[in-house]
Amino acid sequence: MFLKDFNEYQQKLFLGVAREMIEADMKVTDEEKRMIAALSAEMGQPEMIRNPGDDVLKMYFPDKNSRVAMMLELIALSGCDGKYAEEEGAIINRLKKLFELSNADVEGYMSWVKKLFATYGEAANFFEYKKLG
Repeated sequence: MFLKDFNEYQQKLFLGVAREMIEADMKVTDEEKRMIAALSAEMGQPEMIRNPGDDVLKMYFPDKNSRVAMMLELIALSGCDGKYAEEEGAIINRLKKLFELSNADVEGYMSWVKKLFATYGEAANFFEYKKLG
């Protein structure tokens, strides 16, 4: 959604944090794998920088727009399998503190992502799906 505005280095860092997010609960679902692949394809970025340090993230995501974009995308990723794991929430909270965001900010982002998923679900009802085979 918002990743096209990241520079190449930010894209690699984002994918590293995204990978950390889906591995946090030790259960990488098919939905999470598909979402990471879609995010990578959206950016045209196959590479990632794994386990970036907080100082690096703060330096390369210096403004509100880049931080909000990262948080919205990560919150969406954390819920793409229909579950918000506690370990994934810990990463969101770590970034909230790092990026100096308020609880109200993050709650607003989470609310928006939930509405987005509901809208996607409504749109899916417009299509006719047929089982193969």
